[in-house]
Order: sequence, then C-alpha cells, then structure tokens
Amino acid sequence: MSTAAVAKSLGVSRRTLMRWVEQLNLELAKNELGHYQFSDADIEKLKQIQENTDTVLPQQKEQQSRKAIVMTKTVDEDKMVELTNRIEQVEQSLQRKADDVVSYQLLQHRKEMEELIGTINKLEHRIEELESAQKRPEIPKDPALVFDHGQASKKPRRKGLISSILGF
Repeated sequence: MSTAAVAKSLGVSRRTLMRWVEQLNLELAKNELGHYQFSDADIEKLKQIQENTDTVLPQQKEQQSRKAIVMTKTVDEDKMVELTNRIEQVEQSLQRKADDVVSYQLLQHRKEMEELIGTINKLEHRIEELESAQKRPEIPKDPALVFDHGQASKKPRRKGLISSILGF
C-alpha cells in the first residue's frame, strides 16, 4: 500500500506516519518512482504503535528531547548574544540618525525664522515710510473755474401749440 492509503486507514497524517517509520527504523520497499510501499506486516506494526504509543517509544522520545534541549540551549545562548549585539548596534544607528534629522530640522527652522524676521523688518520700514508720507501737509487745490453756470440754469423753451401741431 502507498503512504497516503496507509495514513488514511490509520487515521493519521502522512507526516505522523513517516515520523513513526523513522523512529522505528522500518525498512520499507520502494517502487520504481521511489515511493514507499507498505506490506501487511508493516501496517500491523504501525497499528500496534498507534495503540501503544506510550509504551513503544518513550525511550526514543526522552533521548530526542534531551538532545534538543542541549542543542537549543547552546544555539540559543550564542544566538541571543549575537542578536543582543545586533539590536544594540541598530539602536545606536537609529539614535544617530534621529539626532541628525533633528539637527537638520533645527537648522532649517532657524533659517526660516531669519527669513521671516527679515521680511517683518522690511514691512515695518515700508509702513513707517507710508505713515510719514501720509503726515505731510497737503497743498490745498484751487477749485476749478466753471464758466457754463448760466446756461445750465436756463430751461428749454416750450414750443407753441400751433408750431407743435404743424411740426415746425
């Protein structure tokens, strides 16, 4: 039987089935494509493992967990030291960059403020010029001479009744 069929018949995943095969060091036949082929005897052994998981493999589990603890402890300590050093370097680099950004922003703000102060000074000077020009005494202007006062007061003559009828 194939791996998928055996896993389905036992009600476990392929991964669990392959883990059991590795832990028991079962020698399985392979087909021409290199896939495992399970015999009836292999399936019976796997069924027994499934029923008695706690009694068949506890020594192997204990040995593997000890190896894993020792390996992870040494690897973890080395990795922790390395990661801690890298984190400190990144934090220092980040702090330097933040300081550089703040310094640049302060210089930009200072420049903008100096420009604004210059503009304000120009505006104050211009306001003073306008106010001093406004305070100068104005020369009174002579009223314009108007010569046609007499004609504007005359009313137009009315035409007589006869001339309006005849259209003269």
